[in-house]
Amino acid sequence: MLNVSAWKPFPRYMAEPEAEESSAGGEISPQEHDLIVRYAIVGIFIILATVALYLTRVIALPVTAGVIFGLVLGPPVDAMVRRGVPQHLAAGIVVLLGVLLLLLLIGTLTVPIAAWSDQFPKMVTALKLKLVGVLAFMEEFKQVAGDIAGGDGAKVSVSDGNPLVSIAISSTTAAGGLLIFVATVYFWLATRRDLKARFLRLCFGRDARRSAGSFFSEIETRAARYFGLVTLINLGMGLVGTVIAGLAGLPYPVFWGALAFFLNYLAFIGPIMVTVAFFAAGLLSPSSLLVAAWPAAAYFIVHLVEGNVVTPIVVGRRLTISPFLVFISFIFWLWLWGPIGAVLSTPILLVALVAREEFVRYRRAVREAAQEGPVDHAEERSAGTATALAR
Repeated sequence: MLNVSAWKPFPRYMAEPEAEESSAGGEISPQEHDLIVRYAIVGIFIILATVALYLTRVIALPVTAGVIFGLVLGPPVDAMVRRGVPQHLAAGIVVLLGVLLLLLLIGTLTVPIAAWSDQFPKMVTALKLKLVGVLAFMEEFKQVAGDIAGGDGAKVSVSDGNPLVSIAISSTTAAGGLLIFVATVYFWLATRRDLKARFLRLCFGRDARRSAGSFFSEIETRAARYFGLVTLINLGMGLVGTVIAGLAGLPYPVFWGALAFFLNYLAFIGPIMVTVAFFAAGLLSPSSLLVAAWPAAAYFIVHLVEGNVVTPIVVGRRLTISPFLVFISFIFWLWLWGPIGAVLSTPILLVALVAREEFVRYRRAVREAAQEGPVDHAEERSAGTATALAR
């Protein structure tokens, strides 16, 4: 006998339910939305900070330069304090020695700069005579470009102003900026330990205080070591420039050494400026173009060896920064603050990289502490306060 269930009608086909997508309709998940908002806030902050630094560059530039040099001069002040010298007195001694050294360098270079400024028209004339073909080609190219663009546009002349007023305004601004710079260096060196302790008291949690203290000590160590090693390398380049100028028979070889020393702080364009200056000075001699170009070629070759071999070995891997980041930082601060900003570009980038490293280390410590379990917050606060005050 057949089973009754065998005669039941075949069940009607039911479509299988579609698998639910991770994000229904392509909508953004809450986590992705928070990430987008976070990056948008960071981008807006960077734009506003750039605008603020540009508008307040008269004050922001000397203050930033003073803090950077304060970081570099911090270890000598600490060494004097450990030997019993009061901190304010130690800061004053260091700043006074720095100002006297700067005045000595300016006094030493005043006579060569005045002499070379008198010979500048001769250098321009010699350059035109020996590069007459290149200059003619450039003039023809300029005329062709003007014909293509159309030369009927209105021309604006800015030579109607009084140059004495411009010089007075520039001199007053430079003097005010120098005064702000010196005052910032002094007050930073004299009160940086108190500022550091006050900042550490604002950090909640032992890990945050430990990370902030590590950031301060690390950035002071790296900045002092970086500037010290770079200064030694620049002194070597200055000696090389002095020797090359002496062998080439150029007047005031010490001036060329000082020029190579100072301009080597400017990444990328500084050595190129020294090379062009050597080439322009060599054109003053009645010899051929090849003989006039050898001082510039010799200095540029030495610079290539220094930049690609000596500096990476001496500075070391810990202080070595990506050339791409150095270039981007150099271009940004050169556009924002001019040549002084270009000098400060690498130290500012170094501070940013150290801050990033400490932030990553802090987040890793917080993650590990969360995995280990809850801790006694009263004990944590007391231990963190004791550590911060001890520092």
